[in-house]
Amino acid sequence: MGTFLGWSIRRPSNLAKLILLACLSVALMVADAHHSGTVRAARETILDVDHPLQEVAALPLGLWHDAGRDLRLNGRLRRENARLKERERGLEVKAEQLAALRLEVAHLSALLHGKPRTPGTRVGLARILDVGSGPFTHRLILNEGRADHVFVGQAVIDTHGIVGQVVSVNRDTSEVMLVTDPDSGVPVISERNGLRAIVFGTGSLDRVKIPYLTVTADIRPGDVFVSSGLGGVYPRGYPVARVIKVTSNPNVAFLKIRAIPLAHLTYHTHVLLLWPRAQARTQVTHHG
Repeated sequence: MGTFLGWSIRRPSNLAKLILLACLSVALMVADAHHSGTVRAARETILDVDHPLQEVAALPLGLWHDAGRDLRLNGRLRRENARLKERERGLEVKAEQLAALRLEVAHLSALLHGKPRTPGTRVGLARILDVGSGPFTHRLILNEGRADHVFVGQAVIDTHGIVGQVVSVNRDTSEVMLVTDPDSGVPVISERNGLRAIVFGTGSLDRVKIPYLTVTADIRPGDVFVSSGLGGVYPRGYPVARVIKVTSNPNVAFLKIRAIPLAHLTYHTHVLLLWPRAQARTQVTHHG
């Protein structure tokens, strides 16, 4: 209960409120029936005013739904992008492996189809198992040994030239000293003029030396030296080195000659073993 201008005012009961609302509803229905145009216009006006308010009220919920959808879509796109990148990396690795296999197949094909320069010489394919470690020693371990008739002093080549010689043999493996090893010396002869010399290793895989040639020796950059066959280790005619620089010092009696090995010593996984004619005949007899 309240007061207004000194009058006591009692709050309407719930029943009175119900009756008032019912009467108001009946009055609106009657007005709608008799004045439908006016009521309709009023309703449309109210709806026109209310529609923007409804949109504003619904905006936060719509933004929330849109944000959730975008987050889910972004997550799917991120996962798909990660999957595609992983697949791309896998394809790159496979492409690199395929390129390496193609290179190795080409090398093996060249090895297997190459013919020995010395008639009657037999060749055999050997796989490189390991590379000897050391600051200057240059050695290879092959998967062929005494059981495969490999012997100490046997020449080893690739499609480009002499690789080295076998220096020790086990039952199933053998060790090869490369032409670049400091202990290596290969008797050679110049293809251009027949000049005899010896190619020594320097301890560097990309360099050999040809010492003890006097300043009067006919040698020039570009000259190719092949094995001369002297000494009985390397058959005659296999490429060994190419001269890249010749230096003459008037105070020194010998030329300083820099050369590079022609065999590809740091590439591929296989080499060829050479059996001279005598060993080749012995093995053919043995196998027969």
